Amino acid sequence: MVKQELGAFFGPRRLYFVCGKVYKDLSYANKVVHWFVQHKLPVMPVTPTGGQVDLTTDSFTQTVTELPKLSVFESIAAGLSQYPAKKAIDGISVCFVTPPPITLSILEQLQTAPFSVQSVWFQPGSWDLKCIECAEQKLHIDKSKVINDCVLVKGDSYFAKSELPLNSS
Repeated sequence: MVKQELGAFFGPRRLYFVCGKVYKDLSYANKVVHWFVQHKLPVMPVTPTGGQVDLTTDSFTQTVTELPKLSVFESIAAGLSQYPAKKAIDGISVCFVTPPPITLSILEQLQTAPFSVQSVWFQPGSWDLKCIECAEQKLHIDKSKVINDCVLVKGDSYFAKSELPLNSS
């Protein structure tokens, strides 16, 4: 078993994406987006229908941001194109809160992306062996940076403060 480097998911110049039903209040994906906002990390929520994440539904989130809402992007590429400091990032890290077939589809789309995927963090139930193989073999992500754990449980111990501006949508 490969030792996972949870800290490698994070970085001071890293841009983060959360894929899943991020727009649905109190869904697991929505809670993950709130976790990133609470830690003042630049996060881009992604779901095919777009929309917004209401940041006012969580009292703790409200204490760390003045933003009432966060735009949801239809794809990782769309989110990256809208990020104001994309030239300052060292790559992206993607957190998946999607069923394995959707996760695999997104991973396959990332193969042609014009940016570096540094790490992926599969939340419980979001991955299968095809997802792991795609991340390692097709995206060339080191095995130790392909994480299958819960960011809400382990993230606090490993996250790094960001030097990047937050998503200002």
